[in-house]
Amino acid sequence: MKEFGPNLKRNEQGWFILPDDVSWRKSIFPEQCMKHPAKMQMYLEQAIYQYVSEPGDILLDPMSGSGTLMIAALEGRTVITIDIESEFHEWQKMAYEHIKLSYPDMSPCIQIHGNCKLLLPITCNHIIFSPPYGSAFKPPKKLTGIMADKYRVDESNFNIYAKTTGNVGIQNTFLYNQTMEKVYRLCYESLLPGGTMSVVTKDITEKGKRVYLTDWINRVCHQIGFKDLLWIKTEQMGGPWQDIRRSKGLPTVDDEDTIIYRKE
Repeated sequence: MKEFGPNLKRNEQGWFILPDDVSWRKSIFPEQCMKHPAKMQMYLEQAIYQYVSEPGDILLDPMSGSGTLMIAALEGRTVITIDIESEFHEWQKMAYEHIKLSYPDMSPCIQIHGNCKLLLPITCNHIIFSPPYGSAFKPPKKLTGIMADKYRVDESNFNIYAKTTGNVGIQNTFLYNQTMEKVYRLCYESLLPGGTMSVVTKDITEKGKRVYLTDWINRVCHQIGFKDLLWIKTEQMGGPWQDIRRSKGLPTVDDEDTIIYRKE
């Protein structure tokens, strides 16, 4: 069996410590894609697809944002990305053309615009994604200096994040759970036997208390039929959402979960 992230360091709690990925991202993606407020950490993305897949496999991200999974196409994987927001879909198409200029031999990347709940199932070997966290992470009415200054995200870009009807990022907890259960079922239907689904998520805080979102995902996925393959934690001491909460004196969750399931 492969080792997950063999080159990644761990802290004293055993959580993986991810290197800063800004320079790597800038070397591959165009400037516009840097403005997405919730990009998948590239070293984590790479560790996941290297662990679950082989060259020639088809990888799918049904809520793909800035399209970080496209880096897997540089290592021989075919990549399919879906996003509900039209602006992010256009960013992904631009990114693919930009990356191909430097890597003309990269594997194909297919960008699809729409609601994954209406588009799935799509046959693939592996699914890797980080779903939005629902209304707990709804974009604020006004950007703080942290977002504008530290993360270089202007208000127009930030408010794209969850504006379209059907985007789970603007749903309350009840509707969010209903929608995501349907998405996980459709992901199960999409996978070929032996395929995997990797979900990058984290618990949230509501009214000062930790909400164990990851435990809910685990229960739902087991009911659907997924089997456990790996559950790891990464240290996440910084990020736009956490920095906003810290600036207001609110509690934060500083560990992020990656749960990898297998379809028998």
